[in-house]
Amino acid sequence: NNPDTSKLFSSAIHGDPGTPLLRAYTGDTMVFRLLHQLMNESHVWTIAGHTFLTERYAADANRKNSIHVGIAERYDLVTKAGGFQGMPGDYIHFNGRTSHFAEGGWGIIRVLDKEVADLKPLPKGTNPLGIPATPNSVCPSDAPVKSFNVVALDRPMKLNPKAPDAIEVDFERKIEMTMPEGKIFALEEEAATVAGNVMPNPLTLRANLGDCIKVNLKNKMKASRASFFAPGLAFDPKDSQGLNVGNNAGDQTVAPGESRTYTYYAHPLNKETTSLVWDGGNIVLNPRNGLYGAIVIGPKGSQYRDPVTGADVSQKNVWRADVIVDASLPENVGKRNYRDVALFFQDEDNIIGTAFMPYVQNVAGLTSVNYRAEPYKFREEQGCSLGKIFQPCAVDKPEDPVTPLIEAHAGDAIRIHVIGANSEQNGMFSVEGHEWPIEPYMPGADMISVVEYAGSETLDVFIRGGAGGPYRQVGDFVWSNARLPYTQSGQWGYLRVLPTGDARIQPLSASGAGARQAEVQPEPQAIPTAMK
Repeated sequence: NNPDTSKLFSSAIHGDPGTPLLRAYTGDTMVFRLLHQLMNESHVWTIAGHTFLTERYAADANRKNSIHVGIAERYDLVTKAGGFQGMPGDYIHFNGRTSHFAEGGWGIIRVLDKEVADLKPLPKGTNPLGIPATPNSVCPSDAPVKSFNVVALDRPMKLNPKAPDAIEVDFERKIEMTMPEGKIFALEEEAATVAGNVMPNPLTLRANLGDCIKVNLKNKMKASRASFFAPGLAFDPKDSQGLNVGNNAGDQTVAPGESRTYTYYAHPLNKETTSLVWDGGNIVLNPRNGLYGAIVIGPKGSQYRDPVTGADVSQKNVWRADVIVDASLPENVGKRNYRDVALFFQDEDNIIGTAFMPYVQNVAGLTSVNYRAEPYKFREEQGCSLGKIFQPCAVDKPEDPVTPLIEAHAGDAIRIHVIGANSEQNGMFSVEGHEWPIEPYMPGADMISVVEYAGSETLDVFIRGGAGGPYRQVGDFVWSNARLPYTQSGQWGYLRVLPTGDARIQPLSASGAGARQAEVQPEPQAIPTAMK
């Protein structure tokens, strides 16, 4: 009843949604019983501004704000109303599968800071202090502030410069290799560069535990409103959710030519995590067209370095960086420098894997990683045989695929952040010849080499033994979406493990910024198992 997509979730415009309205007082313990009712599809549940332990009774489990759920699965997910900072207001929760979100798979969590007649407080034994006072700001007054000037741009893209605009796969279905209505987030300082011939990557901002993050967004798109929605961080839902949700007053989106500041807090209890970023001006279409990104949180006090040049990229937009850990801080005891990369997976085919006949075997539509794709069919046309599809197609002129190239010296610690940037189906992330703990902070956790992810979900993969695995093997390893049709559609690339000392990248040495050692040596806490 209102065509303005920036007001889709506004109760002032539409009234509260027909989905269950979930209410609690700030500080209340909330338990979400997530049940999958035998539908022939998997789903993903995402909650904004709150996190839960992936293992409910294990304090050293990872914290997430999104989780996929398959047929007949169930989860008990526990969080505190208002998040760790206790911020009242209306928060959104939703199904991260693109089509199901658009079909109405969302709802409101209404966190109240004053008692109302139709909601009884929890018994005093469960909340003896009652409703806490609301902080003046989501960020503590002594939190370091990290500011980024971000723009939203119209930016048509081609996923592979040498490939045709479309590749027919089966039943007249095609892989789309262009995004004519493409849109991106970028830092203001790089806007002119990425608007030209330089192929952009999704916005990847880097901050540390305990940082107060301020994003100054300017909308430079021609038509659409824009916003900055980072559901995995702490924020004030009445000011910086990036969506106009429920009864929250004001407008959290900006028209073309307008600017706005969003404030987030990287709460230490949320651990070193990753938050997806979406646009909320038109959440139905803009993320599909590339208007997404991420904020990656590292150890407290860390600095970020370009792995090739060694330049400081702490304030830059970089999908890969060397994280130089400040070991002089007691909370960083036992942690070491590591290579850090962000991979953004996108797809939109809602037919593959379903019972529609004739049964399709290939993915169609957009599929990409970091706005790039390397489809099998394109490589076959370039001279690659299926048996050597991951090798150079022209032996005399070897070229790497256009997808992200991850480089590290043998034994280097690596973290890979897998981001379901805008997805219709679940994927399976894999790194050939490597494994990682299913719970990165839990000693003794099972090691896995393939893990499922879904749209709006993020995974933090901490490689065991570093690059090359425990035996530090040198060479090219394939990372991919291990669902074969998606690998075939172009969602794969190389992890290149170089010999120690190879000059193509900087060493992860203890020299330079952040290399100081702690004078006090307390018991290590929350150290990723894979980094010990």
